Amino acid sequence: MNNIGYTIYCVLAKSLIDRKIGIIYKKFQFKLKLPPNTIEYAQKLHETLMKKTPFKYESPYLIVPICIFTVSRISEKPKTLQEIAEISHIKEDDLQKCYDMVFEEIEASMRKL
Repeated sequence: MNNIGYTIYCVLAKSLIDRKIGIIYKKFQFKLKLPPNTIEYAQKLHETLMKKTPFKYESPYLIVPICIFTVSRISEKPKTLQEIAEISHIKEDDLQKCYDMVFEEIEASMRKL
């Protein structure tokens, strides 16, 4: 495959992944009855995390639920890890480990301020 073909392929693949991630966020919003601003904050956190080294190669199926859980923890009606696990079909232990990594990353960024 030549350079132009590969570039087009990469752009289309990224577009497809971004669209699928958006659908996953909509699924969580519908099932958990979350307000749109919570989803927006979770998506911003997702974008920030994907730029960081420990999260670059993680599955969006793991990062999306963690972002929603993290943002919902500071909302009026926080969701439990069990609720997130039921919707995402990911074990609570795996979600907890990833949440701990996200929390450490947030703490580290707060120390820099």
